[in-house]
Amino acid sequence: MNKKYSLILFDMDGTLVDTDEMIRQSMYILYDKYRDGKRSPDEEIYYFSGPPIRETLAKEFPHMDLDFMYEEFHKVSWELYKPYAKAYPDAYEVIHKLKKAGYKLGVVTNKIHDTTMYCLDLINMRDIFDVVIGYNDVSVGKPSPEGILKAMELTNIKNKDEVLYIGDNKVDLDTANNAGVNSALVYWGPRVLSKELKPTLKISSYKDLWRKLGDE
Repeated sequence: MNKKYSLILFDMDGTLVDTDEMIRQSMYILYDKYRDGKRSPDEEIYYFSGPPIRETLAKEFPHMDLDFMYEEFHKVSWELYKPYAKAYPDAYEVIHKLKKAGYKLGVVTNKIHDTTMYCLDLINMRDIFDVVIGYNDVSVGKPSPEGILKAMELTNIKNKDEVLYIGDNKVDLDTANNAGVNSALVYWGPRVLSKELKPTLKISSYKDLWRKLGDE
């Protein structure tokens, strides 16, 4: 198989792991405790999985100490990962097939490293990735290209044309573009993606990802 890409990098929330319900339930708890029960609409909460959570908490709880709310979010959400976070259909099988096909695989996310590894444990994918870059592994989170560039360095991939970054929102596309690598957007989540976004690939499912990469 003559592969166009050597390194495939995945975003976490909304791409590798379905955490939408976990985030929603976590925010409900925080709204009830620290905003007198005033909840933002679900249609807005669905977009909280893209930017760094500190940015979201600063916007949603401007009257609260940000460091305190950051700790509160992680305390609340940690208990909700196990009942709510899950892999997307066929993700486990396809990612293992990509590994067997010779691709180097990695994760670049705005989620902190320990929580990322916990999520990978929950979906039984901890050991399959060659590199995992979390929010606290870089000086600036996405859409900064730092995470992708660090992943390339750690996997000894020098040609940006051989790198594909897969995500589920505009932040991920901007991250790939800022790094100068190829991009893919997934279209299975609740977030509406603008038709103006022009990724290298559009992916409808993990089986579709395999169809587009497995037969290269």
